[in-house]
Amino acid sequence: MGEMRKPEAWKSRLARELGRPKRLAVMGVGNVAKGDDGAGVFCAAALARLTAGLASPRLKIIPAGEAPENFTGDVRKFGATHVVIVDVAAGGFPGGTVFLADPRRIRDDDASTHRLPLPLLAAYLEQTVGCRVILLGIEPKSFEPGAPLSAEVSRAAESAAAALAALSRRLLRSSSA
Repeated sequence: MGEMRKPEAWKSRLARELGRPKRLAVMGVGNVAKGDDGAGVFCAAALARLTAGLASPRLKIIPAGEAPENFTGDVRKFGATHVVIVDVAAGGFPGGTVFLADPRRIRDDDASTHRLPLPLLAAYLEQTVGCRVILLGIEPKSFEPGAPLSAEVSRAAESAAAALAALSRRLLRSSSA
C-alpha cells in the first residue's frame, strides 16, 4: 500500500492526529467473509460495545463493510470533523501490526475488496464533508474465504477498538459541544 510510516507508538500518533474532534466518526471497513479482511468491521463492533455507555452525540460508529462509499451521506449528515477509517492494510509489517497510514500515499491500484479505493474515499470525505480523515491500518495475515480473523489480527482489532474507546471518552468529554 504505497509508503507507510513505522507502526511504533500508533496510539500516541492517533491521539495527536485526532487533536480535539468536535464530531468523530469511526468507519470499520472490510469483508467479514474473507478472513482478516473483516478486521475493520470487527473493530467497529468492538468499539460500539466499549462505548455503549458513552452515549455521545459527537461519536458515530459505522460498520461500513465492503462498500464504505454507501455511508458517506451518513458521515456528512453527522457533520464529522474527523473520520477514522479502520481497515486492513499491507504495510509490510508482521500480521496483526496496527499502524497509521496516510490515505494520500496509498496507491489506487493496491489490492482491495472495496468498490471505491481508500484514497478516493478519503479525498471525497475531506472535500465534501470538510473533515480530517485518518486511516488506521491493521496488517493482515490471510484473506482465506470463510475463515475467521487470525488470532493476531483479532487481538489487533480489539486493541485498536480499546484505544479508540479510550480516546473517544477523553477527547469527546473534554471538547466543546
